[in-house]
Amino acid sequence: MQTTVERCLETGVVTLRFDGDLCRATAPAVRTAIAKAAAECPTAVVVDLSGLSSDDPASFSVFASATFKAESDWGVPLLLYGARPEVCRGIGTYRSFVSLYEDRALAMTAMRAYVPRWVRQRLAPEPGSATAARALVGDACLMWSLPHVRDTARLIVSELASNAILHAGTDFDVTAAHTGRYLRIAVRDGSPAVPRPGPPPEVDHPEPGWGLRVVEAASTHWGTMPLSAGKVVWALLTTVR
Repeated sequence: MQTTVERCLETGVVTLRFDGDLCRATAPAVRTAIAKAAAECPTAVVVDLSGLSSDDPASFSVFASATFKAESDWGVPLLLYGARPEVCRGIGTYRSFVSLYEDRALAMTAMRAYVPRWVRQRLAPEPGSATAARALVGDACLMWSLPHVRDTARLIVSELASNAILHAGTDFDVTAAHTGRYLRIAVRDGSPAVPRPGPPPEVDHPEPGWGLRVVEAASTHWGTMPLSAGKVVWALLTTVR
């Protein structure tokens, strides 16, 4: 199974294309690719099925489970399009659980009805960027009527941005999305090094990674997702009072 990933920074959409035969052996790779794309917190994950074939009806359940997980975990819609007739028939068994469209234009039109509240900004690895990241997330919280999590969200994004500035040293993208249940804050940089929380710092001598202890304590959940060029570090905040 060959997987192609395209990211549109203007719309926030991640497009996946699968080429090959879908079967029980390749379904896990499809599931993993969709999960990784959803974890980047895009506006939507759109899947091009035009290169997919299959004679294993049970394997199509991967799209139903992936749709459920993307929406329940991240609030990210999964939209499928371009399937061959035999693939359409196979997916039809799970039609109540997936969103399948004839072509990309129809999928993108439907996507606009799903789009969560979402903001993004690319920043340079310089000290002032942490301030810009705090402003982006703080303003988003006010715009989305989330004043009760604003201070915590600003603290979290400040630590994530500072980590990218100090340790990755690359341009980085700050994303915030409100999915209804969660505010998700993510920082994507160009370094493959996976950050790990450091030990509690000695007075006046903070250890590397201590900022992630702050993120861990302040967030509902947090984690990292390796990418082909870098990584995403994300944190979730429950928005329900």
